[in-house]
Amino acid sequence: MKKLIFSILPAFLFAFISCMNMSSGSGENGSVRVALPGSGRATYSYDKNNADKFIVRLYNDDFDQIEDGTVGGVIEFPDLEPGKYTATAEAWNAGENILEGSGSIEITVRAGETTDCNIAMILEGQTAYYSKYMLFYDYSGNMHAYDYLTCTEKKKWSYNSIPCLYFAESNDGSIYYVKQNYNSTLDTYDNYYTWKYNFDTDKAESAIVVQNINQGFFDGCYDSTTDIYWVVRNGSSNLYLYKDGSGYNTGIIRNGFGDCAIRGENLYYSFDDDSIGYATFDYTTSGGSANEIETKTLADFGVSGTITDMAVLEDGTVAVLVNEKSLNTANQFTLNDGCTVTSRGALVLLSSDLSLIKTLGWSGERPISATGSSSGYNVQLNKITANIPKYEERNSHFYGPMRIVAVRPKELVIADCGANFVLPDYNEKKNGKMFAHNRLMTVDLRNFAISCKKEFSEDEIKFQNLAVSGSLTVVSSGTTDTTDPSKTWSDGIEK
Repeated sequence: MKKLIFSILPAFLFAFISCMNMSSGSGENGSVRVALPGSGRATYSYDKNNADKFIVRLYNDDFDQIEDGTVGGVIEFPDLEPGKYTATAEAWNAGENILEGSGSIEITVRAGETTDCNIAMILEGQTAYYSKYMLFYDYSGNMHAYDYLTCTEKKKWSYNSIPCLYFAESNDGSIYYVKQNYNSTLDTYDNYYTWKYNFDTDKAESAIVVQNINQGFFDGCYDSTTDIYWVVRNGSSNLYLYKDGSGYNTGIIRNGFGDCAIRGENLYYSFDDDSIGYATFDYTTSGGSANEIETKTLADFGVSGTITDMAVLEDGTVAVLVNEKSLNTANQFTLNDGCTVTSRGALVLLSSDLSLIKTLGWSGERPISATGSSSGYNVQLNKITANIPKYEERNSHFYGPMRIVAVRPKELVIADCGANFVLPDYNEKKNGKMFAHNRLMTVDLRNFAISCKKEFSEDEIKFQNLAVSGSLTVVSSGTTDTTDPSKTWSDGIEK
């Protein structure tokens, strides 16, 4: 049934969360004060049996803060820079994990005052899966769990001789993963086990053997509708599924298997880096059975590159991450005069039958040029063609999506990694520079807006260890490098 806002049909009113006018002094900044249901200040209808937890987020390109509260409370966002912000609100029945309502609005914060706003909440009335954590790997193979609201690290699994793989969060906030057993007698790795880590006890619960195998490509994915963690293997070209130690041969024959996503009987999988398959799978029968329905390639959706992750959302939408970076095996960009350099990606949203809904964050082609005259230098890099977002597009486009790290109602968080470039200034003898980006990007699926949730310095976390092959230095003809290495572009703004 189509969801309706109160202004259209009063019977479908859920709530208005109000921001009240208050004086915040004569300073240059403003503030937002959000009155929650039951506070006496909020102007809406409310039934306390519907919701008891409220999550309010306020953000723009330079600010992002999430606060939660309960019935009768007040949430305040103080000391805000004047400007335009987006405010979103979710109302939850916390005991039953039901999202009762949600909404968003664009507001303007003015100096010295609190901006009035009313967030019309659309009645949701559904049990919804939502991530408590953001799960991602760094380039060394370490696994990190970051708290969704505070964006701080909750847990780190260090990579060692027996790595943990294919992390996924369950309905109760526990973390599933796969670990390979080391047999010291045979000096080899043999069985794979699934584990379930509990944050409250800081322990991994009972392990379940998947199969005694040493071949094939793997993935792990969680289906919130059935509370099943699936381990997926492509062995001898056949696609196999495993749950609780039971194995199923789907009969699907695909070389180059990549990623998998499952929701109920719907099975989605990537292969050959750029193709997507859709099948229905009956795992209630002995051995299981699959019925292939559709396959598509990235070219069908107007993008190119490698599929790096997939997920099926609450409403059946299939989210596919596409990463296109022109890297060699050493994770290096090769720069030559007149070359084409690519660092971009997309989130492709598909309906359950793989029909295109929308493509987000994909950048086009543009030139990047050196500054000044290169005559008299034996290293000449005058221009490159860049399939890279412009600097001003950095918070609305992708440099290279790596993984869907969190799923919430109408919202995804994506680990994004790539680079942009500035070419040399020959007149000033300034080197060019590569600017690497390692970011968590939020995608709001209500309005299809992309924003940066957190950018990591390279000292914190790197998703890929990116480098440049070629030269961005300024070298005088017939001499060695005369450039002061510290004289590089400092702001990352492309000229």
